[in-house]
Amino acid sequence: MMTDHHHQPLDFSYLIEMVGDDPIFLADFFKTFVDHIPVYLAEMENAFANGNWSKVSHCAHKMKPTFSYIGRNDVKQLVEAIEKHAQNNIGPDKIQSDIEKLKLICADICTQLEQEKLKLSAKQ
Repeated sequence: MMTDHHHQPLDFSYLIEMVGDDPIFLADFFKTFVDHIPVYLAEMENAFANGNWSKVSHCAHKMKPTFSYIGRNDVKQLVEAIEKHAQNNIGPDKIQSDIEKLKLICADICTQLEQEKLKLSAKQ
């Protein structure tokens, strides 16, 4: 069992500041996140497996802003590290372990967002 800091409460204050406290919009945002993140991760893993560094970097770049919206700057920094390492083609082992770490964290975040969605639908 990983005693990593990957299970952290999410913070939606930035998101709410940007879009307002609208349960329908928020639920929609969470759904989009939950739907898209696994796709981006799979794309990134694929690119990594093919040694396509610019694509790994591009995938990381696409994912990066999403984590600001949910108050997980630690994850944003992890994604930034993947992006930079892939850009400069350094430390494939590090990139691989960072991608693995990111997958665990994202699985966790998706679970948290599913729970938030349930809370929101109770409010509607």
